[in-house]
Amino acid sequence: MKFTLTINSDSGHHAPARRALGFLRAARKSGHDVAQVFFYGDSVRSALESSIAEQWRNEAHGIELVLCSASADRFNIDTPPAGFDIAGLGALIESGCASERVINFV
Repeated sequence: MKFTLTINSDSGHHAPARRALGFLRAARKSGHDVAQVFFYGDSVRSALESSIAEQWRNEAHGIELVLCSASADRFNIDTPPAGFDIAGLGALIESGCASERVINFV
């Protein structure tokens, strides 16, 4: 099965991003694919925090890590951190259409 993951909030401790990371690991271990992880809203801050961002980079071999362009703009992220891209909601829609499931972490 192919998944697209969205992360829509950030409690300040990156809990939704950490849950999504755990899901990614379990999905891969079970033989599933993850096409994209889309960070939306406050969750774009996860790409700025070194420890969680590093964990994503280490796990994301072949997976797009995308920061929502509007959210990145709101947090003054002009250049994405290494391993991450900035794109609009169209990128999420494309990935979701090509996946069998879209799972949202809040």
